[in-house]
Amino acid sequence: MAFVHTAGRATPPHQHHSPHRMLIAIIGVLATLVVLGLPGATAVDRVLEHRRVVSMMGPKGNFQTLPEMRFPLSGSRTLDLKVTLELRPRASQHPVESRIDRIEDRLYDGVRDIGENRLVGPGSAERVKQAVKDAVAREAGRDLLKDVLIERMVLR
Repeated sequence: MAFVHTAGRATPPHQHHSPHRMLIAIIGVLATLVVLGLPGATAVDRVLEHRRVVSMMGPKGNFQTLPEMRFPLSGSRTLDLKVTLELRPRASQHPVESRIDRIEDRLYDGVRDIGENRLVGPGSAERVKQAVKDAVAREAGRDLLKDVLIERMVLR
């Protein structure tokens, strides 16, 4: 190997690399960047898709499901009831969760006031919804509830 002397030092002569080596290095770097960028592009796509769905359908509802309740009525008849409360968007679920027993007691009084005869036929679901609204408003607060969804209502 021949050495070139410059300023008292011996250095190897400059070696020329082939252009193919440089092209392979550039392609390797670009491929690495693409592989590393795919998860980020996927995440951005998911965020954009979520925003599009929210803009079309509105924000996700704020729901609180009450446990299934059974109210004894006159004689051997009972009312099995399962409801979901749709709370206002900024409302907390804590007032409802901490007062479920009191809401159930108040709702039992409301169902008893409706009467067995008015729980059958047209308008019975609306009467029960109103009893639930009144019970929640009395025990947890007036500005909490947006709507009541009856999941199951069986009069036995």
